[in-house]
Amino acid sequence: MSFVHAKCSVDERRELWSSLLTDKPSFLPWYIGGDFNVIVAPHEKRGGRPFAITEGVEFLSFMEEAGVFDVGFSGPNFTWSNNRRSRARISKRLDKFLVNGACLDLSYNIFVLHLARHPSDHSPLKLSFVAQSDAKPRPFRFLNVWTTKPQLLEVISQAWNQDVSGSPMRALCSKLLATRKAIQTWNKEHFGNVIDNMRSAEMAVQQAEEVVDQDDSEECQIELKKAQAELRHALSIEEQFWRQKARVKWLRQGDTNSKYFHAIVRQRRVQGMIHRIKKANGVWVDNEADIASEATTYFYELFSDSLGSSADMLHLIPPMISGEDNVKLEEIPSIEEVLES
Repeated sequence: MSFVHAKCSVDERRELWSSLLTDKPSFLPWYIGGDFNVIVAPHEKRGGRPFAITEGVEFLSFMEEAGVFDVGFSGPNFTWSNNRRSRARISKRLDKFLVNGACLDLSYNIFVLHLARHPSDHSPLKLSFVAQSDAKPRPFRFLNVWTTKPQLLEVISQAWNQDVSGSPMRALCSKLLATRKAIQTWNKEHFGNVIDNMRSAEMAVQQAEEVVDQDDSEECQIELKKAQAELRHALSIEEQFWRQKARVKWLRQGDTNSKYFHAIVRQRRVQGMIHRIKKANGVWVDNEADIASEATTYFYELFSDSLGSSADMLHLIPPMISGEDNVKLEEIPSIEEVLES
């Protein structure tokens, strides 16, 4: 773990970045926290001169070379203020906590909270480590790589075409649920785990290469080519899998960097975690069970609340047809009109 207190000048901060890179561990988890005295985006500042992208270029370069990223935070947006009034007041997020990819392999989640700044001009950072829970239900997400298998369309068709009784909305929900279960079963029994498939293909190529080293016959060469083709296909599917997970759309189609995609996914997962939530009465809760309970209560009340009359808002909608046409549209059609149509 490294703690920093960066200087105000660019040159002195450059020396700090160089020193930190010297201490960079090769494989171990690395935590860097403190006052970096620099911001990297406009939303990290309020007041003063407009943000210039050149302010944080060297800091971003250091983060890229060090392989670290910002874990995010909860609490006030800014950690430093000049404590002046009105237009002379400037606030920035100068204090951060950075981690490398190895930290995400540990069995706990990282949580940073910005505490009250008074009486200092900097906010203390409260760092918490919360044990991960793998027992949570996970939402269903359709993977684009499934479409590489033509059998998927038949699986979806069979599940969707089953007879379902009930109202149209109930039938739709039942069909969606049945289709989801059918896809999940097919994925587990036939498609398989993307990462495991890639590793199995790698092992098959390695074994085929060992056989060719002992027997350079045409049959063994053919088996090696087949194994290599399977590996290329598995690697292509793995890349598509991580690209969808990472939601990175600005790389060229031919770029292969699964390690990069994997890092983006894990970074987004860490930064997107909800560590605390404010209840309707203004009280903050940070216990996992309390957060889940409050979220459930909020959405239950939101979707179970009866809708009031909207007659008082009708004057906001401009009339598009005449009153006579409106009466005709509201009339119940006769049997003759139905037969004629």
